[in-house]
Amino acid sequence: MNHTGDYMVINCINRILFSISMLACILIFLPFTLNGQENETYYFNIDDAILRALEQNNQIKAGEYGIQKAKWDKRRAQTALLPTVTFNTRYTWIDDETYALRDFSRYFRDGGMDSTMPGMNFDIPQTVFQNSFVTSLDVNMTLFNWMVINGLSIASATENAAKYQSNSTRDRILFEIIAGYMNVLYNQEILALQTDYLGLSKLNYDKAVRMQEAGRYSKVEALRWKVDYQQQLSLVENGKSQLRSAKAILRRMLNIPMNALIQVDLQIPDRFITESEKIKLMTAENIIDTINVDDEKLIEINAALKAMESNTEISKLLYKNTYEKFAPTISLNYQYAWRENNTIELDDYSPQTLMINFSFPLFSSFQDYSHLKSSYYEYRQNKELFEDQLKNTRYILTETVNKIINLRTQIELSKTNIEYNEHNYRIVEQQHEKGLISNIDFIDAKLNLQNAKLSDVRNNYDFISAILELYYLLGDLERFIPDYLSKN
Repeated sequence: MNHTGDYMVINCINRILFSISMLACILIFLPFTLNGQENETYYFNIDDAILRALEQNNQIKAGEYGIQKAKWDKRRAQTALLPTVTFNTRYTWIDDETYALRDFSRYFRDGGMDSTMPGMNFDIPQTVFQNSFVTSLDVNMTLFNWMVINGLSIASATENAAKYQSNSTRDRILFEIIAGYMNVLYNQEILALQTDYLGLSKLNYDKAVRMQEAGRYSKVEALRWKVDYQQQLSLVENGKSQLRSAKAILRRMLNIPMNALIQVDLQIPDRFITESEKIKLMTAENIIDTINVDDEKLIEINAALKAMESNTEISKLLYKNTYEKFAPTISLNYQYAWRENNTIELDDYSPQTLMINFSFPLFSSFQDYSHLKSSYYEYRQNKELFEDQLKNTRYILTETVNKIINLRTQIELSKTNIEYNEHNYRIVEQQHEKGLISNIDFIDAKLNLQNAKLSDVRNNYDFISAILELYYLLGDLERFIPDYLSKN
């Protein structure tokens, strides 16, 4: 018995150990499996990003669905002018007392009280039944209705507004995609420069520590190199954070999972370089002339303004539509029916009715008038907002052009500044090796060169982004879109 008990205890312990080992394996390998499934890497260039946005961006697809909805709304408005045909059948049951009061034909039937009355040589047909059926075909058609007529104009304007709004959304999303992609490239290039300088600062700091230990550097000089290293380390961490934010924005606009990894092509497309070089060759007056267009032309080329103008037009039509409450309505009704009887079968007698209905409102407790005034002020509100947006667009265009002119000058300055600081750094480096200058002067020369390169990168990317914004506001964003993806 003791051997049997020991065997059962050992068997139970083995099962527990096996279960624990299986659970440990699951806990160890499950995270790797989940990471392999979730952290998918997406590789794409700017053309791939544009294509993905056109195919998968929710706002662009919503705009396309909005166009389809507006088309069907227009068709529905057109059908309001067509006649409607309905088939009607009614069943009625009345109680005995009511039936006796309504049915007079029984007084003219044979027998007793129901015999034919003297002098009556005809029978009155029965028109009231205790159980009765009525069947008819009814045709209704609007002859005049201000709301229906104006509704056609509203439906057409709504369809146009949906198209303009879809184009505006498409241009805005593509502008944000391209700008977001360029922001990723900018942050990656800045981070690469900062990382290189971090490595150099680490080497200089390690060298300073060794020199201090050898008694050739003071503690202040060593701390100065440590401060420089810590500054570079902080810049690198900040650069990584900026790059993560830029990639997160790009993921969001491209409908890529937030936990996915993305790798972008580091090459700036040639068409971007070509446009930037073209702008650099233009004079300031020529650049300013690009925005000298009249209001009508600006509204026509700017998708956002065109969409807003169409919405203002809709509010105007809605305001005019409120006058239908004060206008008459005329409709035509035609009925082809079968006589009411006590069977569902249709008889030979088919009465026909043609009716023209004229309706004119006289008084509605000022509800219609208050609605009219409300619609009017809503239209005026939208019109003022549109005028404000037009002026704001002109202001943004002016600021964008000024930015382009200023950045073009800054790019030339940064190139000269880099050339100067590179030459100065080489001289200072040689003098530092000979012990002719202090560490502080050497670090300052290195930082000046670093800042000059960072400023040059920033100016070039800001210049391309400003050109992109200019063409976006002028409705010419398609020149940055590949031909096979262009809506033109």
